[in-house]
Amino acid sequence: MAKHDGNVDKQRRMLLGAGIGGCVGAAFGARIEQVKAAATASAGDVLVYFKGDNAGLPIDPSGLQLLEPVLAKPQSPDGQVREARENVVTVVRVPMDEMEADIEDMAAGDIVAVSAICSHQGCFVSDVGTFGTAEGKLACTCHGSIFEPRAGGERVAGPAERGLPTLPVTIDGGQLVATGGFTGKVGP
Repeated sequence: MAKHDGNVDKQRRMLLGAGIGGCVGAAFGARIEQVKAAATASAGDVLVYFKGDNAGLPIDPSGLQLLEPVLAKPQSPDGQVREARENVVTVVRVPMDEMEADIEDMAAGDIVAVSAICSHQGCFVSDVGTFGTAEGKLACTCHGSIFEPRAGGERVAGPAERGLPTLPVTIDGGQLVATGGFTGKVGP
């Protein structure tokens, strides 16, 4: 009869546990990435109103007024609104002759969509300033960061260290549709 060594059994159990744990961890990590991808704005998503009487309805690009921002959320092709806070978008019509050339391919004509989450502390950015440095620019009302919608959310002033990522959009069937995901990290 073979002699059993308790240390060998213990090592085998530890290795088996680590192997199973690693497989479960890898599978769980892959599932987390799938959930994150499903929760993030992507190509084909229709932008819908985030608040107000029209909440959940597709944004009508022809109804957007010059430099009057509208908060939106992406709705996936299967009709699911992407509810994560990081998906809130500020949509704004800007004067076409003032739009930066490098942002034109991400805009739907004169309509730009940028993250509505400030890169400083995560507050909503949805107001257009009316005086001084902020005039005609997106302003964070929490700490005063200012972003240029004509340049795709570029940081102009304030404590934020970087701009707002752009959500590339087009007009398709009279609706604003994302042509890709955000161009950078959303939020702080």
